[in-house]
Amino acid sequence: MKIQTARFFLVLQFISLFLIASCQGDDSNEVTPDPELENAQLKSFPLSETSHLNIKIVHPEIVNGEEKKYGEIEITIPASHQSLMLSLKQFDLDNNKYSISPSIGDQQDFSKGAVIYTISSNFHEDKSVHYNVKVVIEAAPVNTNSKITGFSFEKSKNPSLESTINAVKIVEYENYSENAIYILVPVGTDFSKLTPTITFDAAKLYYSLGPEFKPYTSNTMVVDFKYPKHFYLQAENSNGNKSKVYNVIVDVKDPIKFEQLPVITQNVKAGDGSTTQYFAAVAKWTNQGNHPIKGMAVESYKNKTFPFVYTGDANTITAILSNPVVGIDGVLPGEKGDVNITVKRMSITGKYTTTAEFAPTFNFNNYTIHNWPVTDRVEGIFNTAELKVESTISE
Repeated sequence: MKIQTARFFLVLQFISLFLIASCQGDDSNEVTPDPELENAQLKSFPLSETSHLNIKIVHPEIVNGEEKKYGEIEITIPASHQSLMLSLKQFDLDNNKYSISPSIGDQQDFSKGAVIYTISSNFHEDKSVHYNVKVVIEAAPVNTNSKITGFSFEKSKNPSLESTINAVKIVEYENYSENAIYILVPVGTDFSKLTPTITFDAAKLYYSLGPEFKPYTSNTMVVDFKYPKHFYLQAENSNGNKSKVYNVIVDVKDPIKFEQLPVITQNVKAGDGSTTQYFAAVAKWTNQGNHPIKGMAVESYKNKTFPFVYTGDANTITAILSNPVVGIDGVLPGEKGDVNITVKRMSITGKYTTTAEFAPTFNFNNYTIHNWPVTDRVEGIFNTAELKVESTISE
């Protein structure tokens, strides 16, 4: 009887020890952190579309192997990048162990607030942690200036051009509400399909092709500069209380093209020098530019030759350019004008020659080309056009 009692107590003692050990094992599992979640921490969050100026990372809070609080990531990007459609560029954890959603390259709209990114274990579907990712744009620096500093047609954006072309002049006209940017392209350029590159010292830049200004946000916009259309730019300071408007003038260096050189008139009958022979429309010229060209007088004559020795400065031959179309103020781009020649009836017969030099200028007041003297808002940006004329005076 005593032996049985002893055996009974031994069994009870064994059972008690087993239960204690089992309980201790369970307690140990509850306090041991899950290594999968403990290691699922983002050390960075690079973006595909832009670099960041600053990043703050607070990791998820994990207690007893369970996520108690989401992590927080706040990223500050440059003010020059205004779009908040962004994506994760790379995932810096072991892809064999973890996956992330939204995935790499999957654009999200951060303008609506924080986006939740979930990091999941590849071995335990129910194991995951989360980050609230917030993206903010830095405050734009205060800029008190409002001016255009550069304007060009880059070769890389304008394949039809042989090289990059820069503006010949960016001018601010004092006491006027409108300024000008002048840029000259090769003859034959399609004025209606050009992509400008613009630099500016201002807080904001706007453009207009019509009645209203819109934000200019891209240097890849194709613009129609073909006459009579106008492309305006407006540079504005940070406070919005100072701005400058620029009208972009696109043309060619040589807007006047003569169809034949030299121009040879019919023979002129000799006289005493007091009378002249007038030749109307003896030749044609073409407006190969981008603005109307008014009738034009000669700036100067050179290379004058006479059938006798002469050292004076008399002009036996004179020329003017005229518009044959009545009612139109100037020869329009692509249209033709007339060359009119006047020859004095000199007493000495023989061949007379001269080279007439036309010096076109651009009048910003009415957007036409003529031979006005260079002055306020009249720019001498074109090459001189030369016309050689020959005439023979005979008995």
